[in-house]
Amino acid sequence: MDQNSLRKLVEGQLLRLEGNAFQDCMDRLGLELYPNDYQPVRAAGPKGDTKNDGYCPKARVFFAAHATRGERLDKTKAKIRGDLEGCLKEHRDVRVWRFLTNDTVPGEVDQFIDNELRPLHPSVTIEVWGLKTLANEVSKLKQEQIDRITDVITVAESEFEVVVLGHVKTGRDLWPILSGCLGWLDHVEPDDCTDEEQDLIDGAIQAFRDWSDISSDIEFSRSSVRDAQRSITAILDELAQRGLALYAGSKENYPLTGGSSPFLATVAIFKIVRLAGAQ
Repeated sequence: MDQNSLRKLVEGQLLRLEGNAFQDCMDRLGLELYPNDYQPVRAAGPKGDTKNDGYCPKARVFFAAHATRGERLDKTKAKIRGDLEGCLKEHRDVRVWRFLTNDTVPGEVDQFIDNELRPLHPSVTIEVWGLKTLANEVSKLKQEQIDRITDVITVAESEFEVVVLGHVKTGRDLWPILSGCLGWLDHVEPDDCTDEEQDLIDGAIQAFRDWSDISSDIEFSRSSVRDAQRSITAILDELAQRGLALYAGSKENYPLTGGSSPFLATVAIFKIVRLAGAQ
C-alpha cells in the first residue's frame, strides 16, 4: 500500500476515537515513539492526573491528549490553557509540552497558542499535533507498530465476493465513492488500448485518486466539492469522446495490509471499458 493510502487509513482510524479510547491510543503512540522513556499517566486520588496524560521522565516531554472533534473553540482554548498551566505548576523542568487531538486545529486556536501562550512560556516548546500531524507521525512507523497503535482487530481472511460496478457518467455520481474510500484496487482497462488511450486512462485514474486523497479536506465547502465534481465530469467526458467509459464501485472491510491484524477499510474499484461500437 502506498504512503498516501496508509496515511489516509490511519487518519480515518484516529478520527473515530472518542474520550479514553483516544487517550489509550496516544499512550500506545508514546510507547512506540519513546520505548525506553514514555510513562502513561491516569487520574487517581484528589489531584487527578496532575494535568499530565503521559510523559517522558528523561526527555522531559509532557503530553495532553484530548479528543476535540466538534468542540467549541472557546472550550478548546480553555482546555489547552488549563492543561498547559496546570502541567507547568505541577511538574519541574518541562521542556516540551505537546497537545494531541484527533481534530484539525482551527486557525483561531493556533493563533491563540502562538500569540498568547508561547510568549507567556518562552522556556517551553509548545506543540500541537492535530489529526494530520498524528497520522503522518504514525504512518512513518513500521507496520507492526502501526498495528499496535491503532489496535486493529484480527480477522479471518476475506472470502471471495462479487462487487457490482455501475456506469459512472458524472462527477456527482463518482464523488460518493471517492469521498467514502480509504484506498483503491488496481484499475482494469481494455487490453487493446493504444498508447494515447493508456496515457489518458492513467491520467484519469490518478486524478480520481488525487480527489479522493483530499476529499475530507474540501467537503466542508460546497463550492469546492462542486468544482471537484465538475473537473471529474470533464475527465469522464474526455474518456467518452474516445469511446471509453468508467464503471466504478466500492468494497467495504477490505484488508489493505497483510498479516494477522490487517487494516480493514472501504476501497474504490475502477474499471475502464470500451463502449459498444467504439473503435
